[in-house]
Amino acid sequence: MADDVYMVGRHAPADSPAHKLYLWIECLHEILDRFVDQFTSEGWKHDYSARELPELEEHLLDFCKGDDGSDSNAMFIESVAVYLGETLLEEAGGRWDWDESAGTDGLPVVCPDPVLGLEPVVPLLVVGQAIKERTGKVFATVARLLRKAVRDRQREHPEWWPKRVPTPWVHYGCLFRAADTAYRWQNAGMIDYLDWWAEEAGGRERWNFTLKSLDLLETLLRESFPTVEDYHEASDEPFWAMAAWYLGKCIVECKDAQWQYRGINPDAPPGTWHAEDCYWAGAVFVNQRLRYDGHAELLPVMLRDVVAGESLRDVVDRFPDRVPEREYVWGEPIWPSALWELVRPEHLETPALPPLTGEELKELEKADDLEGPDWEDNHRLNAWLAERRAAFPAWAEEAGGGLAEWDFSPESLDRLENLVRGAFRTYEEASAAKDAPFLVGAAWYFGEVQVRECGAVWRWCPRPADEPGMFDVPMVAGPVPEPEDGHVPYDDDPDDDLDEEDDEYAYICDPMGGLRALFLPESDEGLRNALESYRRRARAR
Repeated sequence: MADDVYMVGRHAPADSPAHKLYLWIECLHEILDRFVDQFTSEGWKHDYSARELPELEEHLLDFCKGDDGSDSNAMFIESVAVYLGETLLEEAGGRWDWDESAGTDGLPVVCPDPVLGLEPVVPLLVVGQAIKERTGKVFATVARLLRKAVRDRQREHPEWWPKRVPTPWVHYGCLFRAADTAYRWQNAGMIDYLDWWAEEAGGRERWNFTLKSLDLLETLLRESFPTVEDYHEASDEPFWAMAAWYLGKCIVECKDAQWQYRGINPDAPPGTWHAEDCYWAGAVFVNQRLRYDGHAELLPVMLRDVVAGESLRDVVDRFPDRVPEREYVWGEPIWPSALWELVRPEHLETPALPPLTGEELKELEKADDLEGPDWEDNHRLNAWLAERRAAFPAWAEEAGGGLAEWDFSPESLDRLENLVRGAFRTYEEASAAKDAPFLVGAAWYFGEVQVRECGAVWRWCPRPADEPGMFDVPMVAGPVPEPEDGHVPYDDDPDDDLDEEDDEYAYICDPMGGLRALFLPESDEGLRNALESYRRRARAR
């Protein structure tokens, strides 16, 4: 469990590797949330897939060509390193760890699944190598090296898949919710509420996001609340919630801050950064998150402090003033000086990846296009199919008639149906024998007839499910329907209805399930009906 590995260092000595690892894990949501909210385009999928790494490296090299003297380049590099690390964990399993010997004073590393016997990868150093070499191939190479190690092991163990320790609170769903919640505090809809609030507070012309308007807000607070307790009782009312929004908007505009939201993780241990008792969790706040010396505040707290006697201008000045804009200096991508504390330039001289010859690199690229494991071509499926083909002659003899009788013809499905019905009396009996050689061979034969007669293809999820399920079995699927006017049915389109009666639906069959279904009371269709299903869809198209 993540808590066992990552949270163990929470109470460790401050300078220990375990405590540094804990602090690193706690920072990852903020780093990746900033990556989504500030540094990536709306179309970025953020699914930690290897196929996106070349694009990510290209974006890195382009982003770092210019330098305006701000902290944005360093923060972007950190974000890329975290994203790269999470992607490598998806590929090779394992977990984050802390290496005291890396960089200047220790760095986070990705340790692949121990079964692979690989050395840890230091994502920040890999990013540094990418910036230094400028080939655009560094990220893809590190991913391909890990994937090669996984493939090599899967050739011997087809059912094996690398195991990883989940990193808390970094999946895209929680990052999207955080960015979306913060966005709602800055979108045009809030202006409608501002108009109402401003009229209630003395007229729209008074509230123009200037320092003078902050003096008016301070006066309004002091006149309305004699004590902090009085403010607390009214702080959730719409009028004062909008007053807090107005103050936040002034800081966003004048101090170059951003709206931010940190959601509550119900599984987070108490006292950690996403637990319900965390100071920042469950509330929108303003944060100068694009500078290392930036400040953050909860909006109601700032108003409370004014009621308690502080000047509102002094409260706002807790945020450092906006850094004067500097002219961009264009040139080759460079390593930002803000990262020298973590990795000085001399640490980038030694490549983070093992050196590869040009021929070795070509072989890696040829063997792996970085796409996700193919459901129709993967070690798990291919090993199962090879095993079934090798066992088929013996199965055919045992079933009676040998290869001459079992010729993969439509008519042979009638013989297969009679054979299976004669071997079992009930659905429960057939289900109990689903792993026995006879029924496994029968299921393969049923699917193979569909492959040879109807152009279907075998499919199986490359990654074994954490828990066995009815869908984690070899299946056959009919040919994908031809797109019409550029539209591919069910291609991540939420408006497409996955209705089996739809003419565009690609027929999918679970052969083992089809054999067991012969014993269901409501079943009145034989195995040959599967072939007719393909033909019906072909005629409809």
